[in-house]
Amino acid sequence: MITKNISKYLAAFFVGCSLAATTACSSDEDPFFSASENDAPRILNSDIPEGNDGQPALLTSIERTEHFTFAVIVTPVHFTTVTWLLDGEQIAEGDSIDTQLLAGSYTLQIVATSTKGLSTSRTCRLEVRPAAGDPNPGSELRERLVKQGTKATLHGSNMDKVKKVVIGTETMDAVYDSANGCVSYTVPNLPDGTYTLKLVDETGFVYGGGKIELNTDPQYPAAPEVTLWEGSFNVTWGTPFTELQNELIKHVQEGSVVRIYVTGEGQGAATTSWWRNILTGGNEDEQPGARGDIMISGDTVLEYTLTSLSISLLNEQGGFFVVGNGYTVTKVTVQ
Repeated sequence: MITKNISKYLAAFFVGCSLAATTACSSDEDPFFSASENDAPRILNSDIPEGNDGQPALLTSIERTEHFTFAVIVTPVHFTTVTWLLDGEQIAEGDSIDTQLLAGSYTLQIVATSTKGLSTSRTCRLEVRPAAGDPNPGSELRERLVKQGTKATLHGSNMDKVKKVVIGTETMDAVYDSANGCVSYTVPNLPDGTYTLKLVDETGFVYGGGKIELNTDPQYPAAPEVTLWEGSFNVTWGTPFTELQNELIKHVQEGSVVRIYVTGEGQGAATTSWWRNILTGGNEDEQPGARGDIMISGDTVLEYTLTSLSISLLNEQGGFFVVGNGYTVTKVTVQ
């Protein structure tokens, strides 16, 4: 009897232990999670900002000399490939990236794709600032939206270092204008579209210049008309208007519209200090009428849309004059 009772107690003990072990393994406090290749991939990072109104948010801003480093957490980790695209071009593959980039503003897309072809992505912006001393072109619309085959300019800081301009696959010589802190170049005959702009110094080192758009029919919003001078100046053959001789060139470029508001009874024209027409370079001494004098009667506006030749004439021939006789200049504007 004693032996049988001991056996029953031992059996009950082992059953209890077995039930206890089973309960512990299935406890909600210690769950077990497993993702398979059939699951849709997910990017789990909480440090990738969400955009607003369809615009990607800024992920980070670094200097050109710094490395862009970042890592993502994905699931299912063993069945997912991560690709990194900058402005639509793949630059890396893997869960992390460590690279240097040219200065500019980029759209970064991180794409996670499973072995079953399922994918997800996160999109954000990446800003790369020029380093101190780098050429840094500005963002003036007329310099970022240009027409093929025309002569264009790029104003900015440290532009004297630029010897060549690269747009897409084309490389052009750049000529520096010290008076205006800009370089000029000929826009290549590439198809309409947005291209990467690069700047090259005399050693061949390449700097980022952001984006530039080429268009056979560029459309610009109307610029405000800015008054450069206002007053009362009587123009005679012996006293040309010279108040903006060296100032006008600082406010104009190809396509700028200069308006000279006058009143009186006479004739006059906008010229360089050499008394040559501001649009053609024509001169009365060489050919009568070539200076392009306009007859003035009462309130009149002399209007000139500047060309690349105009800019060259102003730079090379001593600046801006208004010449003629018998009228008064009351205002000069640029648009």
